[in-house]
Amino acid sequence: MNKEELRKYIFEQTKGHSTQELEDASRTICEKLMEHEKIKKAETIVLFWSMKNEVKTHDLIPRLVRDKNVIIITQSADTKPVVPPSDAVIIVPGIAFDNRGYRLGRGKGYYDRYLSKLEENYKIGICFPWQMIEKVPTDSHDVCVNEVIC
Repeated sequence: MNKEELRKYIFEQTKGHSTQELEDASRTICEKLMEHEKIKKAETIVLFWSMKNEVKTHDLIPRLVRDKNVIIITQSADTKPVVPPSDAVIIVPGIAFDNRGYRLGRGKGYYDRYLSKLEENYKIGICFPWQMIEKVPTDSHDVCVNEVIC
């Protein structure tokens, strides 16, 4: 499957889940994330503002800001994201991920451009279980995450 076919396939898989199932899965993934040693130790977390069909991150924000510096980014070509300190942990969305850490985004290259500037940062991808696939098609500019939580 090429990238566009894979996006359509994953979106169809996601549409097959109820709103409640998506919320329950999001809650489980976010709990795993909150228990992650890298998140517990990090002073700064970079977190995306989730979009439709992504793991919902909105509820994490008030929990994280209690004792962390939190940078919230959005998927927008108009926004120039802040470059965090090198020890910040980056939470990364994706349409699909594989075990090598490659991700499939929405096709605009937003996160790959952003992540390419953050080589030293630890990156954690988050996705629903059905978004983990055997192999994401890649291009030379694609940036890997260090691990994926689903």
